[in-house]
Amino acid sequence: MEADFSEPSGMVEQVLLLLAHINHYISRVNLIPIPPLDGSKILMGFAPESIGRALNQIEPFGFFIVIGLLYLGALNPVINFFQSIHLSLSLFFCPDK
Repeated sequence: MEADFSEPSGMVEQVLLLLAHINHYISRVNLIPIPPLDGSKILMGFAPESIGRALNQIEPFGFFIVIGLLYLGALNPVINFFQSIHLSLSLFFCPDK
């Protein structure tokens, strides 16, 4: 039996597709290297200790920094970068017919 990946037709399928898109967007935002997001933890693993200390110092203000940068659109290039990586991996592991 072959899966049919056509456009969603029912309301349940449309809601599930919308939830998948929201989850995909949230996962991209979470990879931004600003504390308290997970991207900062990944960066701390590869960066010198001085950068790790700087990230630890701004962590209490990180949520407000992220919200401000999202509002100003300054994070769009970073989000698009992670989106292209995520899309490439998705296409690699789940190619079209």
